[in-house]
Amino acid sequence: MSLAALLRPLGALWVLVAMISLLAALAAFAVSEPHLAPFFLISAGLALVPGLLILSATRGIRFRASALDALGLALLAWVTTPAVAALPFWISGYFDPIDSLFEAYSAVTTTGATLLPADQLPRSLVFWRAIMAWFGGYGTLVLAIAILAALDKDVPAIRRSPLLTIRPDNVFSHLPQAAQRVGLIYTVITSLIWLGLILSGTGLFDSTVLAMGAISTSGYTPADGGLLPAFGALATLLVAIGSLAGSLNIALFWDVLRDWRVMKDPDLLGISILTVGLAVLYVVAAPEQAHTHVLDALFMVTTSGYSVAGTLSPVPIAAVFVALIGGAAASTSGGIKVSRILLLWRRMGSELALLADPSSVAPVTFRGRQARDSALIGIWAYVLGFLACLGLGTLLLSLTDMDFVTAFLANASALANIGPLLNEVQAGDGWRDITDNAKPILISAMVLGRLEVLAAVAAIWALFIRN
Repeated sequence: MSLAALLRPLGALWVLVAMISLLAALAAFAVSEPHLAPFFLISAGLALVPGLLILSATRGIRFRASALDALGLALLAWVTTPAVAALPFWISGYFDPIDSLFEAYSAVTTTGATLLPADQLPRSLVFWRAIMAWFGGYGTLVLAIAILAALDKDVPAIRRSPLLTIRPDNVFSHLPQAAQRVGLIYTVITSLIWLGLILSGTGLFDSTVLAMGAISTSGYTPADGGLLPAFGALATLLVAIGSLAGSLNIALFWDVLRDWRVMKDPDLLGISILTVGLAVLYVVAAPEQAHTHVLDALFMVTTSGYSVAGTLSPVPIAAVFVALIGGAAASTSGGIKVSRILLLWRRMGSELALLADPSSVAPVTFRGRQARDSALIGIWAYVLGFLACLGLGTLLLSLTDMDFVTAFLANASALANIGPLLNEVQAGDGWRDITDNAKPILISAMVLGRLEVLAAVAAIWALFIRN
C-alpha cells in the first residue's frame, strides 16, 4: 500500500474532526461559556492544517488498499483522533494530561467512562465528550461496514446488504460511499431521537447530549444519576430506543426500506433473549424495582450502560456477562457481539448432533447461509483472544495495586466499551478511584475492544511488522 493510500483518508478524518471542533466552539458560545471556545478552536486548527495539507498533497493520486491495509489506517485514526480530542479537556484546566487522554479515548471509543461527573464540568465540555462519542460511533460503523466486512466476508455474522458492497482488493474504493450512507442513516436516527426528546419536554442541551449518547451507546448524560428522576419516563424510553438502534446492525436500517422481513434478523432475537433473561434475574433479585428492570437490562445488553433509577445492578455478575456479549455486529455497541455467540451456539448444536449420530451431516447455517469451518475457527479465535485480553488486562491492573475484583470489572468495562458498568456493579466512586498507573492499560483495552481485538493485532502487524 502506498503512503498516499494511508494518509489521504486520515487527512479527511482530521478535517472532519476540525469541523466538529468548530461546532463545539459555537456550542460554547451558545451555552454562555465563550471563554472555553478558544480551546476548541485550538483543536480545530491542529487538526485542520495537517488535514488540508495531506488532502492537497495527495490530490489526484490513484491507489489501492486491502482490508488489512485499511486496518492500519483504522489503528492510526483511533490513536490520533483522541489525542486531538484531549486538548480541550487539558487546557481548560479540568483534567491533567493523563486524565484528559483517558476522557478523550473513552469518548471516541464510545466507552463512556468518566472521571468527573457532568455536574462538575462546564456544559461545553459535556457537549464535547458527547459529540466526540457520537463521532466515534460513526467511525465505528464505517470501520465495520467498509473494513471489517471485507475481512469477515465469509462469516454470516455480517449481514449481506447493498450497504456492504465492497471490493476486497481495494477497500478504499468503497469508503466514500460507505461513509456517506452510514452518515445519512446515523444522522437521521440521531435526529429522530433528538426531536422526540425535544417534544417530550427535555431541554435543547439535554436532548442533544442524550441523543448522541444513546445512538453511540456511550451512555453520556448531561446530569448524573438515573434517567427517570432527571428527565422523566418518556425521555427515558426514547433514550432506550436510541440505545437499541445503536446496538443493531446498521445495514438493518438500510435494508428495512426495501424488505420488512429483515426485522426477523437473528441479532434482534439474540438481543431480546439477553434482555428478557437479564430482566427476569433482576426481578427475582429485586422485585420492588420491577418497573425499571426491563430498560436497565436493555441498557446493559446494548452496552450503553444507562441506569433508569440510578441504583446498583441487583445481579452484577449477570450484568457483566451480558455486557461482554454486547449487541449486533456492525453497530456502535461493544462486546463480543451477539451474532458471534449465536453462531457458536449453533456450532455446539451441530457437534451434539454428530455425537448422537456420527454418520449424519449437520452443517451450521446462519441467515440462510452455511458457515464455513474456517469462519467458525476465526470466531473461536476472536472469542479466545477477547477472553485472553480480559485476563491479561486484569492481571496488569492488579499489578498497579488495584484489588482483583475492581481490576476485573474495570478491564471488562473498558474492553466491552461500556464505561458506566463499573459504576453500576460496584459501590464507590468507580472510575474516580482509578490510579494514573492503571489508565494507560485501560486506554489500551478501550482501543482493543473498539477494534475488536484480533483486528487490532492485525492492524499493528500491517503497520509495523509486514514488509
